[in-house]
Amino acid sequence: MSNAPLLVIDNLSKYFNTAAGQLHAVDGVSFTLEEGKTLGIVGESGCGKSTTGRCILKLIEPTSGKIIFHGNDITKLSRKEMRPLRQKMQMVFQDPFSSLDPRETVMQLISEPIIEHKLIKGREAIEERTLELMRTVGLAERYANVYPHELDGGRRQRIGIARALAMNPKIIVCDEPVSALDVSIQAQILNLLKQLQKDLGLTYIFITHD
Repeated sequence: MSNAPLLVIDNLSKYFNTAAGQLHAVDGVSFTLEEGKTLGIVGESGCGKSTTGRCILKLIEPTSGKIIFHGNDITKLSRKEMRPLRQKMQMVFQDPFSSLDPRETVMQLISEPIIEHKLIKGREAIEERTLELMRTVGLAERYANVYPHELDGGRRQRIGIARALAMNPKIIVCDEPVSALDVSIQAQILNLLKQLQKDLGLTYIFITHD
């Protein structure tokens, strides 16, 4: 693992036009993040934390500033040009339930990004990789054909983490990943994220109000 920065954010800003005028959601954010490290973005609700995370991944376009990932300036890349990079830059959302399709089973939800990005070919190989991901995040195989609404919040969040890991990412933006969970389950998910970082060398941006 090198000490060269994996991510450099230089003077990043995001403004929204509203009826009351221009809203400065993010204004002049700069930081450097090394591979295998964790950066916390902490602040009260509405201060622009989640907007910052979405701008970094270019889920929304920044108004100004630079995003340099792995030494490459990705600020101006189109949606199509970003597609191969999406595999390396993933997000785990605050509310696991709203980010999961309720019509799909756990197996379908975790295998979806593998199939979508053609990471593995062959039904058996995809199924094997999906079960491996389930084990990695602590989901028993008996949940493979279960739907999200049949699971508690902690297990649903494990699905979200498994979906992110399916892409073999370099960096994961964790957007309030435990704030919707019970306190006892929060600790389990945080411990899982710490262990995954240790085992896989992941880099995290951790967005939280706590």
